[in-house]
Amino acid sequence: MMRLALHELAVTGTATLPAGVHGLYLRRGALRVAGAPLAEDDAVLAPGGALLEGTGEAWCFTVCRAAAPLDRASLILAHSLPRDPAQPFVLRLDRVDFAEHGVTPKHGHAGPGIRRLLSGLLLAELGEEQRRITPGQAWHETGVEPVVGRVLAPGTAFIRAMVLDAALLGLPSFRAWSPEEAAKPRGVGYRLFLDRICQLETA
Repeated sequence: MMRLALHELAVTGTATLPAGVHGLYLRRGALRVAGAPLAEDDAVLAPGGALLEGTGEAWCFTVCRAAAPLDRASLILAHSLPRDPAQPFVLRLDRVDFAEHGVTPKHGHAGPGIRRLLSGLLLAELGEEQRRITPGQAWHETGVEPVVGRVLAPGTAFIRAMVLDAALLGLPSFRAWSPEEAAKPRGVGYRLFLDRICQLETA
């Protein structure tokens, strides 16, 4: 088993990333990751043990073995993944921006992931559940249940991390729920930060 977790890191000075593979998004501030600068509203792939230097708020999407310890003080959300930790996978991290009054078609995805709202206001229909999501809130999608996103305020955007099969490198994860849904406009724009084949270190 594996786990996908989202931590909010408040870095002042230096910090070291724990074991795992990390998609690190800089929400605000100025950081260097393993010696390389990371700009605000940008992201980088970082290995376990990477050194963070500077001052800033980073959203860290971590893929690790399910038994790895969690830093509960910084944890936003964590979810188990029914995957073999010895097998390679794609870690994809992107930003999704909605058009004003946008509504997505009913859809799923080719793999699970965690989203966190950056700005705006979103009504998410997740299977039978309807959830009002405000900035800073995070949620998990299995990819299997049908999803619809409805914009409730202008400027709605979220950051998304997904764990996908290695064969999906460079391929879309979006799966329209029906041919009728596939014909509808998506009403979103994407900014891809990283899409990389990764593998966890052996235990």
